[in-house]
Amino acid sequence: MGLFKSLLGGGDKSPPPRAIESPKDLRPGDMLKMEFAEQTLISGQTLKVSEQVFYDISAVENCKTVSILEGVGQRVLLSVSTVNPDRPLEVALAVLPEKVFEIFGRDQFVAIFDEPDNTDHRIHRQANVALNELQGFVGGSYFQERTNEAYRSKKDCRNEALTDADWEGFDYKLLVTDDRCHAVRIEVFDGGRTDVYLIAYLALNKVEEYWLA
Repeated sequence: MGLFKSLLGGGDKSPPPRAIESPKDLRPGDMLKMEFAEQTLISGQTLKVSEQVFYDISAVENCKTVSILEGVGQRVLLSVSTVNPDRPLEVALAVLPEKVFEIFGRDQFVAIFDEPDNTDHRIHRQANVALNELQGFVGGSYFQERTNEAYRSKKDCRNEALTDADWEGFDYKLLVTDDRCHAVRIEVFDGGRTDVYLIAYLALNKVEEYWLA
């Protein structure tokens, strides 16, 4: 029987070898090298995927894979986004509240939360702010594009369907620059924890090379 299966092409088949053609294909342990970029922190750097989280953002981005990269002294988040079709590579840095207030000013940033019914918030970068490692991750002026409920999970949703219990809900806000090259993402969880990310959108070819783990 084994001979007939072999001749007819039946029997067990090994899965095809894994390849990385997009950030969506990354797994923990994989590595990549960035080309030279305006974002000085990652320009020309080699980074390694340490872990991944997955997002479901109200039918806008389902099973969005976010790879957390290490190798430059600060965690970098890499994913593919629909915000800017010409620059779909999303590179994000988490920032602390005091840095957010320094960049945008406390009053105009806090107004996003104090006036939740106002979906027309706009924030502007303060003059003469020293960006240092954030160079290339901050635009000049942002408008609020999205505010809705979203979900996050540490379980990989790419190859299996997750249950409701696998997802953690949070309030999601996205502010985008007029040229759609930068964004600020805000995630507010139960209990008040608030995570803020500065985002730069780049072309996919800004990743020069991938290596499998």
